[in-house]
Amino acid sequence: MLAQFAVLLAAVPPPPCAAVPAPAVQFAPGEQLRFRLDVFGADVGTFDISLEHATASEKDSAALAVRSRARTSAFVSTNVGRYEVFAVSLLGKDMRPVSYREEVDEGAVHKTTEVGFPPKGGKLAISATRDGNPDPLDLEAGPTARDMLSTLYLLRGQVPGRAVCADVYAGRKVWRLEGAMAPGEEVETPLGKFKTLRFDGTATRLDDANAKRTAHVWLSDDGRRLPLVAIGEVKGKTIRAQLVEATGSARASASRKEPPSRNPPRVGAAIGR
Repeated sequence: MLAQFAVLLAAVPPPPCAAVPAPAVQFAPGEQLRFRLDVFGADVGTFDISLEHATASEKDSAALAVRSRARTSAFVSTNVGRYEVFAVSLLGKDMRPVSYREEVDEGAVHKTTEVGFPPKGGKLAISATRDGNPDPLDLEAGPTARDMLSTLYLLRGQVPGRAVCADVYAGRKVWRLEGAMAPGEEVETPLGKFKTLRFDGTATRLDDANAKRTAHVWLSDDGRRLPLVAIGEVKGKTIRAQLVEATGSARASASRKEPPSRNPPRVGAAIGR
C-alpha cells in the first residue's frame, strides 16, 4: 500500500514555477564560447555555443539566436560511439525562447526535434522524427518553460541569493530545475584566474519524480558572467565542461587576473567531486 501511494505521489505534477526575472546582465550578439568536455579527466568531446542576431528568415519571430554544436572526440566516436548535436534556440528581445530546434546523430540513428514556446494548455508543441519517421512526443510543461540553451543565458544573468525555478526541455524530456546563485570560489582556468559565482541546482523529471540530477555551474563574477565550468550528470556519467575559449563582443569585458600558462591547470579538478 505504501509503495502504491508513493507511485501516485510521484505521478502528481508539481505546481508551476513562478516566472524567473529576466537576466540582470545584458549579453551582446557576437559572443562565441568553446568548451572541452571530460569524464574523470578523460577528454570526451567539445561543445561550442554562440549568440547571434537572428537571420533574415528568423526575424519574423525572433531577435536573437543561440546556436550550438556538441560532438564526441575521435577516440570516443571510434571506441564507444558517435554522438553529435546541432541546436538553435531562437529568442525574443527579452531573452525568452520562441522556438528550439535540434538534430542529433547517435551512432547510426538520426533524430530531429522542433519545440515551440510558450506551452499551450500545459503541453509543449513538439514535432519530432527518428530516421525520417514521425516520433511523437507528448510532454507537459509549465507556462514559463524554456530550452536548455536559453536556460544557460537565464542562469548567467541571475543575481546571488535569488531562487530559480524553471521547466527545461532537454534530451526529449522536461526537467524541473530548481536552485540558486551564490558567491563562489576563486578558480584558475585555461583563461586565467577568476572570482566566481556558483549556481547549485537540482533537476527533476516532470514525468518521473525519482529521476533527479544535480548540476553546478561556476560563472565569472564580472560583466560577462562567463560560464567557466559546469559539472552535471548525463546518462549516468558525471561530465565536466571547461571553457577554453571566449571571443566576441560583450557589454563589459572579462578581465584576466593572470595570463594563462602554456599548460593551464584543469579547472574543477577538486570542484564538485
